[in-house]
Amino acid sequence: MTIAELFQLRKNDPRWNTSYPLDPSDWEDYRVPGSLPFEHDSRLSFYIHIPFCKQLCSFCEYTRMICPDESVQREYLFAIAHDIKHFREKYPDITLLGFDIGGGTPTALSEKNFALLMQIYQTAISGLKMADNYEPSLEGTFNTLSEQKLDDMAKMGIHRLSLGVQSSCNAVLSQHQRGNSSEAMMSSWLKKAWNKGVKKVNLDFMYGLKGQNESTIQQDLELIGRLQPQQVTLYELRTNMISAEETFTKEELYAQYVHYFDGLLAMGYKSRFGQNTFSVDAADEGVSSYLRERMLNGAAYKGFGMAAQSMSSSGIAYNVGKLESVPQKELRLEGYPELFTYLLPSNELASKYMAISAYNGSFSINRLKDLGVSDNSLNEILDFCMGKGLLYKGDSDRVFVSRKGFVHYGALFSLFYPTQFGQKASLIALERG
Repeated sequence: MTIAELFQLRKNDPRWNTSYPLDPSDWEDYRVPGSLPFEHDSRLSFYIHIPFCKQLCSFCEYTRMICPDESVQREYLFAIAHDIKHFREKYPDITLLGFDIGGGTPTALSEKNFALLMQIYQTAISGLKMADNYEPSLEGTFNTLSEQKLDDMAKMGIHRLSLGVQSSCNAVLSQHQRGNSSEAMMSSWLKKAWNKGVKKVNLDFMYGLKGQNESTIQQDLELIGRLQPQQVTLYELRTNMISAEETFTKEELYAQYVHYFDGLLAMGYKSRFGQNTFSVDAADEGVSSYLRERMLNGAAYKGFGMAAQSMSSSGIAYNVGKLESVPQKELRLEGYPELFTYLLPSNELASKYMAISAYNGSFSINRLKDLGVSDNSLNEILDFCMGKGLLYKGDSDRVFVSRKGFVHYGALFSLFYPTQFGQKASLIALERG
């Protein structure tokens, strides 16, 4: 099969987006017992997963459950603290690139347990070196905030808060089992966050949701214009990750992204076409340093908590709780060790890097070479993509998706994957037709 034929085959397949691998069985040959090694990864990020939510939205693909009582919350946090302590004892020489606390909904914790979470964060970073651009971040929702929680996170030096909105339209949200926050409530909490010392607030929105159209997207843009957060992030609904039918064609999804993109730039936000993050600061990628290092550089990260993911130069691992249909059964006192550990060849790590890079609409040629991709293989696929106007080179070693290429960005970035519908092949080594 030629590169052109492979691209044509995948163009309208919803599985090809930012997901990799498409199925856990694709990595079964690489699975090993034990934990993922980090001996060669002294520069990395930390991530804590809090799987508790006040409501379970149908568009969410992450491991989560209805928020349990305070005692269970506390036990969960103590287990995470134990895991972090163990990891730091094993790898004492760490430089932190970033630290994100996500979920789930970290702010769904009670005030007392949220304060404990902040103490765990402070203990986790104590004595460690920080990268120059280190910027920790915490996720939340408007209906789970409190002034005390904002106080606690700001005092601990977490000055970026990411809040999920997804859509401002009640008719859209109700189709996904999600409640809505009033504009007055959102505006009030943003002002309180800034007054407490939270310097950056990001608002998450999604496109590809049932019921979305030009009118609802325009409503979202007008809300953003009135709230004026420092950052906005757009996520495309990944139907393959929640076993849902595709609601929109690739062309319709592209049109929705364009509507958001044009509207945000008209309001003064800075971004590059094909990127999913927007910022009022042109020098700011619009993300925390944890996400920035993952997307741009494929940097290592260690995840703590139920179902959290980790990545090192040796492979990828998922903690206990991953793939559980009833994650409550995996709540435990003794910690959340890695359950699925995969020691991956370099071409698989290159594929994972490409999937993550798709959020930014760009990738580094040098990073792919670091991961063992040969010049011949790389040039072959680049020649096709650039010849068709799907990718273009920047001033540095970075390659960017074009407007034409972004229509089918998933198929485009997947050309760099070694897996073709479960059949293993070397990176870009395709059979000639």
